[in-house]
Order: sequence, then C-alpha cells, then structure tokens
Amino acid sequence: MSELPAPEKDAALGRLIARSASGDVASFTRLYDATSAAAFAVAVRVTGDRRLAEQVLQSAFVSVWHDAGRFRAKRTAALTWILAIVHRAAVATLREARPADAGAHTPDRTAASHRALRKLPDEQEQVVSLAYFGGHTQPEIAEMTGTPLATVKARTRSALDQLRDAARPHAESIALPLTGSTPIQPPPTGAAA
Repeated sequence: MSELPAPEKDAALGRLIARSASGDVASFTRLYDATSAAAFAVAVRVTGDRRLAEQVLQSAFVSVWHDAGRFRAKRTAALTWILAIVHRAAVATLREARPADAGAHTPDRTAASHRALRKLPDEQEQVVSLAYFGGHTQPEIAEMTGTPLATVKARTRSALDQLRDAARPHAESIALPLTGSTPIQPPPTGAAA
C-alpha cells in the first residue's frame, strides 16, 4: 500500500477500517499490516520502552477493532485516527506505570488538549496529528497529504498558535479581590520608583 499516493492510501485504509467495523478479520489483518510499523514507532516514542510499546500496540489495535464503527473519513485521515488511538493508549499505559504524583499529564490537561485539538479545522488537526502522533516531518506530511510544503507549514503554525491560545488561562475570567473602596492608581509619569 506504500506505493499509492497519500489520498489513495488513506482511502484504502478507510475502506479497511469500514470492513473491520463489519467484522471482516482479513481486512483488519491487512489494516494492521499496513499501519503497525508507524503505530509501533509512536508507541516507542511516547513510552521510551519497546516492551511497553508492544503492550500499547496490542491494546491500541484492540481499540481500533472495537471502535472501527466510529471512524469518520470526513473528520480525519485513517492513519491519523489510528495513531491518535495509539498515542492515547501509550499515555494511559505511562500513567498507569507512574506514581500518581509524578505525571505532568493530568487527566484534565490531557482531556483539554484533546478537546482543543478537535476544535481545530480538519486540515490543521491532520497536520498536527501527523507531526505529533505520527512523528512525521513537515516535508513528509506534505508528501503524504499531497499538500504544498508552504501550506503544511502555515497550517502547523496556525494550529500551534490556536492550541497555545487555548492553553492560556483567561485572565479576564479571574475575579480579583477588592483591595478597598479606592482604586489603585498608577504612579505619576516620571515619578521615581
């Protein structure tokens, strides 16, 4: 399947997912064969451990099998969908393996990150997912998606800006306590501090 252009390859993967959703084991086997190397690379990158990555891969593909009916080709690329499942499984595996107070990825932060990612336009979500979950470079993403490199770079930059803005706490929503009835005045211009 690797010799197909990216849009045709994605369409073929999408058909395999659809057949898997109807219980076609042969299609699921072909889907696994076509995507497991990329999925394993993501699992190793996230966990940093080949043994854990093997567990993640198994867990993730069980989820792919069970959730195949939820895949929507119009929403995301097939490989991106699979790699997102792998990434979530890897993060969950790491979370289970660490002491509760050691993780920087709290469930609330992880869920918020996924919500922010889903709010991006489809093209931007695809580029970020391929780069972050898939570990692909921008030139690889351009080739995979059949998109000019400059467009991939622009989508990435815009997506990262939007994700950064979504991660910032909104200062205007924070209620500040009153310090008294007289508002605090700035020092006069030119006054010594």
